[in-house]
Amino acid sequence: MRATGRTITGKDREPTHLPELPVELEAYQQLYSFNCGVDDYMEESADWQVLRIPTGLSEEEVYRRLPSAPDFEYGGYLTKTRIRFLRCGPDRASTRMSRRCTFHSHPTDSPNADLPSLTDVYSFLAFRHVRAVTVGATRLWVWDKTKATLATVRQLAAWAEANQLREVRRLEKEAPHGWQESYVRMVLKKLGLVWPNKRQGLERDWPEMLQSTLKIGVRVFPRTT
Repeated sequence: MRATGRTITGKDREPTHLPELPVELEAYQQLYSFNCGVDDYMEESADWQVLRIPTGLSEEEVYRRLPSAPDFEYGGYLTKTRIRFLRCGPDRASTRMSRRCTFHSHPTDSPNADLPSLTDVYSFLAFRHVRAVTVGATRLWVWDKTKATLATVRQLAAWAEANQLREVRRLEKEAPHGWQESYVRMVLKKLGLVWPNKRQGLERDWPEMLQSTLKIGVRVFPRTT
C-alpha cells in the first residue's frame, strides 16, 4: 500500500472497530518522525466514497462491511461512524495511512487474495496507522500494533535513518523498475522476517511469523459467517 493522510488523534472510549494507541500520542508521533510525514500526503482530487457504520455492530460485523471487488483494490480508513474508501488499482491501494484504523481489499479473483504481501507488512510498520484490516476473498485479517510491536518499529526507524538513502540510491541504479520491492524485502529481512518461497508454507505460517518475529498482533476471521 502507498502512504497518505491526516494525523491520528487520541480519544477515549473508542468503538471496538477502532484500536487504542499502545502508548501516549506524543510518544507515538515522536517514534514515527523517521517517516518524515509521508503518510500525511493525499491527492486533493481523491474521490472518496462513504458507508455509514450502524450502531451496535461488533468489530467483526463492521469489518465484514468493508468493500471489495474481483479485479481491483479498495483502500480506506474507518472512523467511529463511517467507512471512507477509494477505488484504487489492480494491485495497489492508497489511503490515509496516518489514520488510526486503515483497510484495503485484495482483488477477490486473485489467487493470492487470502495472503498478505511483503509490502502490506512493511507499510503496516512504516506508517502511523495502529490497526490495518485486509479484506481477502474468504478471510479478513486484522493487524494491531502493541507495545511489543513498537520495539520492531524502533529497529526499523534506526535502520532507515542510517541506511535508507544509500540503499534506495543503490537499488534504483541496479533495478530502476523494481527497486521498491527489493527494498521492502531487504528491510524486512534486516528485521528478521524471511518470507517463505513456497505458497504452502506461507499459507500455514504467516500469522505466527508476524507475531513471533515482528511482534505484530494478528487475528484472522472468516469473511462471512
